[in-house]
Amino acid sequence: MKKYISVLVVLVFVLAMTLSSCKTATVETTAAETTAAAETTAAAETTAAAEETTTADIKIGYVCKMLTHPWFIEENAGLKARCEKLGVQYISVDAELDDEKCIAAVDNLIAQEINGLAIVATNPGLGPAIAKKCTEAGIPLCTIDDYMLDENDVQLPHVGYKVKELAAMGGTALAEMARDLGFFDEGNVVKVMQMDTPSIGVMHDRAESYKETILGLCPELTADDVIYGDSKTGMFEDCLPVCSAILQAHPEVTHWICPGINDDSSVASLQILREANFDLENVVACGFEAAANALVEFERGNPNYISVGQRADQEGENAAQNLYNFIVDGTPLPLITAGVPIIVTQDTYKEYYASKLK
Repeated sequence: MKKYISVLVVLVFVLAMTLSSCKTATVETTAAETTAAAETTAAAETTAAAEETTTADIKIGYVCKMLTHPWFIEENAGLKARCEKLGVQYISVDAELDDEKCIAAVDNLIAQEINGLAIVATNPGLGPAIAKKCTEAGIPLCTIDDYMLDENDVQLPHVGYKVKELAAMGGTALAEMARDLGFFDEGNVVKVMQMDTPSIGVMHDRAESYKETILGLCPELTADDVIYGDSKTGMFEDCLPVCSAILQAHPEVTHWICPGINDDSSVASLQILREANFDLENVVACGFEAAANALVEFERGNPNYISVGQRADQEGENAAQNLYNFIVDGTPLPLITAGVPIIVTQDTYKEYYASKLK
């Protein structure tokens, strides 16, 4: 009997130890899983915090040749808005149409350790020098509005519009307006008042595209009927005396076609013609950009004025987004990012400028 009791005691003891071992193993496994999960969560939180910090530390700079101009004010607002949305820092600098200030602004932003640069340079000829500075600093560079070439004559990544195509749109519309209004009726003397800024490639391209399109659609005109006037900057004040000189040199003209390399030049030509009491029913004019200064002309109720509409704020947003994508994800900067233009007329301008007319 005692023998059986002893065996039973041993069996109970073994069973108890087995259960204890299983319980301990289970507890140890659970603890290991908990520790691993905690470490994974902590690592994820650390990574997220690091990414957040990295994004917050990103700086995107913008150098503008004339930050007080209506177009560039809108473009600057677009850059700023997109940077705020992306959670990155934004710094803008006005070069005030001064080449030395433009270069100094680039140097200043590099010294502030920006991670990307968007620029509308005062002079496209500065492209090689600016590109070299950015390359040496390891900073991606994106041009806006006015394209530039690097030291190897390769176009830099650009946000803007295909200027020749847009000018062709404007030239086509002007030619159709002139014909519909009877400009080429017998006895009329028709000339084209064409502003140009040869030193700025995109503006010169616009002028040449206007000329090619208008002459192609108006066989009544010859190349000699396109009267060029060179403006240093293409801005309103610079265009006024140039337009005045053209008008004074051609008193025989009864009808003017005025293609604008921007809104400034087209509005300047109309102001000079008004001051000379020229009959504006015999003038068709096209702006280029449809910025705030074009709105002034539309508000006058001039049915013969149009502008090739573009969104400056959208250009700014696109530039900021492209730079951000490169900085964060390594996405190559597109060679060109272009918007979709429209012809703004007296009948459509209120819809186009809806946000500005509120």
